[in-house]
Amino acid sequence: MPTRPRNGQRGVVMMVALVILVVMTLAGISLMRSMDTTNLIAGNMAFKQAATQSSDVGVEAAISWLEANNAGSFLDNSNPVAGYTASTPNNAALALGEAFWTGLAASGVCNLDLDPATPVVFPRACVATPRPNASGNSVSYMIQRLCAATGNRNGAGCSIVAGAIVASGNNEGAGEEQLTGQSTAVYYRITVRVVGPRNAVSFVQAIVSL
Repeated sequence: MPTRPRNGQRGVVMMVALVILVVMTLAGISLMRSMDTTNLIAGNMAFKQAATQSSDVGVEAAISWLEANNAGSFLDNSNPVAGYTASTPNNAALALGEAFWTGLAASGVCNLDLDPATPVVFPRACVATPRPNASGNSVSYMIQRLCAATGNRNGAGCSIVAGAIVASGNNEGAGEEQLTGQSTAVYYRITVRVVGPRNAVSFVQAIVSL
């Protein structure tokens, strides 16, 4: 019995194999791109997290500066060189993010020198250009007194917290005097900006009373 040529069948099998090969190649390329994107996102998140962690240095430096200068009427007036402003504009008129920081920079910000070779002193000194730490993160901060105007806290429309100072009766020790009165603290807003490797930018804010 004569047999039919199988050239046609072989051609179909070859076409199917080529189609499968192309599909597998495209799937492999897609998987590689997906993995590259995932690694890029993970890397950027790691840099972002590291930048946020470095902001603690800025918050601590700002608090240290406030504590060192919280005497008399020193904080009643702005000090642009130290990144301090004694009044805060209406927040509703301010932008957010980088535009918000640009507005703050116009009033003066404090850039920190975090070079590992620089001796650490408190309060930290402000420099013209921030110097990064060992991780490559540069830190700057701005302190705003939450008052409508500069001047004495009692007449500047400040956000304050009042607490009583009372020592009486059985709590007094030998030679101690009884104290009564009111202590008024003012709220300060600290904004920290951290710029890390790959242009990772992080903003952190903290409210403290002093």
